[in-house]
Amino acid sequence: MKLPTNKLISASITAFSFLALLALNCCKDIVFNNPLDPDASVETVKIIKVTSTTLSGKGDICCDGEKFWKTSQYGSLDAFDMESGIIIRSVPAEGGSGVTIFEDSLYLCGGENIIYSLDPLSGEILNRISTADLYPGFLTAGDNPGLLIAYDLRSSGFFEYDPQSGAAALLFQVPGLDIGGIEIYKGGLLVTDLNSESIYYFAKTGSIINVFRSPAGAAAGITVDHRDYVYLLTLDGKLYTITLP
Repeated sequence: MKLPTNKLISASITAFSFLALLALNCCKDIVFNNPLDPDASVETVKIIKVTSTTLSGKGDICCDGEKFWKTSQYGSLDAFDMESGIIIRSVPAEGGSGVTIFEDSLYLCGGENIIYSLDPLSGEILNRISTADLYPGFLTAGDNPGLLIAYDLRSSGFFEYDPQSGAAALLFQVPGLDIGGIEIYKGGLLVTDLNSESIYYFAKTGSIINVFRSPAGAAAGITVDHRDYVYLLTLDGKLYTITLP
């Protein structure tokens, strides 16, 4: 039976609307289900303070409770004041991308299969630790005693690493990020991504807890203090103190 023209047009419009709605819903699902899409988060961060420093460029930061440390690919570790941003001292060191305070020493890595342990006062290298098949680009002290968390550049994986025994256990892998820094935070892991100017908050299983837009643009490094204040150091040397929801 042939439908009247007006009914045929109406049926066509209904079918088109249904397909358009279906396509829109599918697109929304794709965005919503993408854990690395910064737009999937509606959370915002609160800026507490912005401090200027003279430490620009890539390199992670860490906090020893009194001051910050920043590593540089150009071969130095710089300590700077938490309040003023003024450099307190510079320690000659191997060029690195990752740094953390671990068992009262500075641990430095730069993408090779070796981690350097340094005296934070003298800058003297205390130990050179071979990491075998791991090529750590970033480090943070883990929340399990005696363990570091290392990001391996070759596998794009986060590992719990024991510098005493050399044992390494894969936590999860996240390819595709241009990491600026990593830091342990409330049992999870904060990771800055230079590409998307975002802060990813991962559980140690690899699931996404949240994604935040960085208020500082591209963050070169990230660290956390005892108050759970988060600090972002930008590529142009500005230090942002923020809190996460």
